[in-house]
Amino acid sequence: MMDNNYRSIKYFNTLNDYFVRYLFSDKGSEAILLDFINSTMLDAGMKTFRSVEILTPSPKAGRCLNYKENYEDKETITDVKCITQNGSVVIIEIQLQGNSRFPERILYYWASNYSKLLKQGEKYDDLTPVISINLLNFNLDDSSNIHSCYMIYDTVNQRLLTDHLQIHIIELKKFKGDLLKPNLNCWLKFFTIKEKDNKEVIMSEIVKEKPIMEEVQKRYNNFIKDRLMMNEYDKRQAYLYGKQIMLEEERRLGIEEGEKNKAISIARNFKKAGIDIKIISENTGLSIEEVENL
Repeated sequence: MMDNNYRSIKYFNTLNDYFVRYLFSDKGSEAILLDFINSTMLDAGMKTFRSVEILTPSPKAGRCLNYKENYEDKETITDVKCITQNGSVVIIEIQLQGNSRFPERILYYWASNYSKLLKQGEKYDDLTPVISINLLNFNLDDSSNIHSCYMIYDTVNQRLLTDHLQIHIIELKKFKGDLLKPNLNCWLKFFTIKEKDNKEVIMSEIVKEKPIMEEVQKRYNNFIKDRLMMNEYDKRQAYLYGKQIMLEEERRLGIEEGEKNKAISIARNFKKAGIDIKIISENTGLSIEEVENL
């Protein structure tokens, strides 16, 4: 049965990076984290792992003090980092906003983690794969691809250069129902629960499909009952909401400025052609004074 807390909270953002870090990094989370990673690997036809060791501290340790207080520094934080039994490093990032240039950011973080694998004097033989899994709550492009896996290939022969670079991009806005392999489907259903959805029904179905999601459900319940963690969650949500409003305002102003510049350019051309200033004003939206001053 679902905990009544699901009904007492109007809306809970399962993509809140503070919550995700707790879910995957808290003490005893290894099985949950391993399942999410393996679900991603299976969906991409990659090899799975037997075990993981969590490298990022749980935000619960030290009661939130280990997590950066300055949320504006989020761009420098890997949400979850772990190492597998064969030495592969896996980093998981949650990103709620971005644009078409976001892949460069992903590659930068992958490179940053890969470059830290070797200490001075060590050989390249000591390098191991770094796998980057990115959950995006926005669309990178207009394709229908929900989960994409990128590696380094010869563009002519499609021959793999090395398996040390593996980048997974999961675009959650494109996810609708059972479009991926069952294991990853369950995880994405959890991460895309919306305010209008019946959380109790959805979680009940997910748990039936994938028993380990019952542990996810328990951790969710523990999280929302913890006053201090919910306080940090609320701070993060407030910051994210403020940032979203700012970005939307910047985009709006950018569009308005672009339209104004376009109108000025057209007006200049009309003026050079000797068209009446009043007619230019009526057709560009610029005032007569603005047209006269061009």
